[in-house]
Amino acid sequence: MAERTAPQGGDHGTGGRWPVSTLLAALDPWWSPTWSLEWQRNWNRVRKRSESACAASDGGSTSIADLEEERHWLRRQCADYGTLHPEQHHLLARIGITAETARAAQPPAPSTEPDLLDTALAHARTYADRYGHIAAPTSTILNGFRLGKWLAWQRRRAHQGRLSSARAKALAMIDPWWNPAWPLQWQQAYHRLCTAAAGADGVTPTNHPRGLYRWIRVQQESWEHLHPGQQDLLTALGITPHTPVGERPAPATRSYPVSPGLDHARAYAVQHGHLTPDKHTRQDGFPLGTWLSRQRRNARAGTLSATTAAALASLDPWWNPPWPYTWHRTYQQYRTAINGSTPLPDALHRWIAQQRARWHTLHPHQQHLLTHSADSTDHSTRSGTP
Repeated sequence: MAERTAPQGGDHGTGGRWPVSTLLAALDPWWSPTWSLEWQRNWNRVRKRSESACAASDGGSTSIADLEEERHWLRRQCADYGTLHPEQHHLLARIGITAETARAAQPPAPSTEPDLLDTALAHARTYADRYGHIAAPTSTILNGFRLGKWLAWQRRRAHQGRLSSARAKALAMIDPWWNPAWPLQWQQAYHRLCTAAAGADGVTPTNHPRGLYRWIRVQQESWEHLHPGQQDLLTALGITPHTPVGERPAPATRSYPVSPGLDHARAYAVQHGHLTPDKHTRQDGFPLGTWLSRQRRNARAGTLSATTAAALASLDPWWNPPWPYTWHRTYQQYRTAINGSTPLPDALHRWIAQQRARWHTLHPHQQHLLTHSADSTDHSTRSGTP
């Protein structure tokens, strides 16, 4: 394999070092795609399977559509072809799906898609009958059907406003909270609490397993920040901000130093104006990127203390954005670039063009951030972009 080298040219003000994003783009132009990483992973899997199939048949005429595991994904791409990004069209063309082949695949779709939908809904009902909900992890496979991935796909389409009302209604009839307005991890933790309560024969929250005490207390501490729907769900279980929850932990016999994470986060925010570092970022030797990643995971699962959440939000209101973290990192790079004195890199030119192209799919707050990016007028004049 030929060795890949970093782009040649000036140092762009980085002391002779190219930005990590530029180096990654040299290795893989799609390392941080505008669309979901799951779509990109599926595309790579289909491409590799296609190449393997062709190699196994000595360059025979094996069709990509014949690959069993990927046929549903390929059918979805044909059905949604008109809504995909132009660069996704380019990638699909590399595996044999063009506008013509997508149109040709449309007629048989009505006869097969209802079967797939009926099968998926049947599996969702089976899962709900067994567990009382369909907040299934993405890895869930039921009787050979990838139910978790299918449900995740439906939620994504619903968030993009592309899920039909009939399908959304069918899923809501199985589980009213199948697509909550809050993180799915919180909903899964709530259902674990429901299971524990049912196993305890309907006893009061004071008798929940010890492992759930802390989660309940975090919800009580963060009550005013919870969605009204979350409050209603907890109240139905007898949990309110003032409900006694088990025995308080015994006083610690040893003292432990306070985590230095907040101090380093504060120093980073003062220096950079945000809390969106790379996962490998170290601040004065402290692994700040890893620490913040862990806090975001805890926040999504509803286990982050209200005190820590409030402290981080005071440093950067978007430290834990509801959209993909990779998008927010690129936004901060764009924001830093347009406030600088050097021309905007080509990668960011392409990124901002992609945001304009898919504007209607962005979260309203993403639109607000892009619209009010500092010095945007100055940048437009400097870079020559509209």
